[in-house]
Amino acid sequence: MRSRALFFALLVVATAASGAGVYKWVDEKGVTHFSELPPPGQPAQKPAKAPAVQGQPAAAAGDGGQPAGKSWQQKETEFRQRQIDRDAAARKQEEQETAAKRLQRDCMLARKSLEDLQNANAVARYDDKGERVFLGDKERTALIQQRKQEVEARCSGR
Repeated sequence: MRSRALFFALLVVATAASGAGVYKWVDEKGVTHFSELPPPGQPAQKPAKAPAVQGQPAAAAGDGGQPAGKSWQQKETEFRQRQIDRDAAARKQEEQETAAKRLQRDCMLARKSLEDLQNANAVARYDDKGERVFLGDKERTALIQQRKQEVEARCSGR
């Protein structure tokens, strides 16, 4: 019972506070005042909307109470778009760096393979049966030429 009485008391106070109007008037010094009570002995007007809080932009006349600048929704949308653009640029930069590292690694591996082939005393490969077969001079020269072409292809972008 006590909680119901407290609830109804708060409801009455909240209703009275929301129904209270805000009066606007200008004093003899030209200063504009806003108050819940009308000024004693002075004419006052009751604006449709509450005045802007200090630090917030004032509403432009004739725009339905919207701020003169961009709304917070527009600012939020622009902020999110800038974040998306920054993230996309960072991903693109990372992909480019990864691709450059991959090209550099492939070039290094091709050069190392060519160097090993040129410096080896004997070069062997495995046949279909899994047995090791040593290459002759003609086969080795052809393989060296093939590796040189691979080096040119993989390292030409550097």
